[in-house]
Amino acid sequence: MIRETYSLIMENVSDLDQIVAQRVRELRAAKGFTLDQLASLSGVSRAMISRIERAEASATAVLLVKLGGALGVTLAALFEQDEPKREVVRRAADSPVRVDPETGYTRRNVAPRGASGTDVVEVMLPPGARVAYDNLVIVPAEQFVWVFEGVLTLETDGLATDLGPGDCRVMRLDHPLVFENRGKAPARYAVVLVPDGGRR
Repeated sequence: MIRETYSLIMENVSDLDQIVAQRVRELRAAKGFTLDQLASLSGVSRAMISRIERAEASATAVLLVKLGGALGVTLAALFEQDEPKREVVRRAADSPVRVDPETGYTRRNVAPRGASGTDVVEVMLPPGARVAYDNLVIVPAEQFVWVFEGVLTLETDGLATDLGPGDCRVMRLDHPLVFENRGKAPARYAVVLVPDGGRR
């Protein structure tokens, strides 16, 4: 089952670098930030932001979370066209899928666009992969992690928790967080992110 799901996700992978580039440019302009100001707020170098805005770099999830936090949006919001029409159904074939260039993990936006302020994302974390969100500027939010297949290790405040199929954990996004797959099979799970006051 997990191999079939992984294959389906990979078939739907699309290049989102152009969308991310446009979103970062638009959001930075809306905030009135210069490249230097955004670099200072996010901790991402001016040169890297410039490359991302020109779609010359495929940024890691960690870098994009930093940029999103400084711009006041979630990571999932950077993969969507600006202010889409409200949807009630989102087909799998129409869901943006991105492969992280550093860890190889895939993430697919699941929630219908414009339906609410809640992000629902399906993630496939390869065996041995580790994604650490350290010292990030994060949009204030509550996050639920629900595991479907494999074993996922979540580490926060120095404490590690293993989650297996059917397990769900909730946490505030106000401190460093590590997602890790210490097993030999991919871990597939959903992340549901509810920003305080909805998506901005």
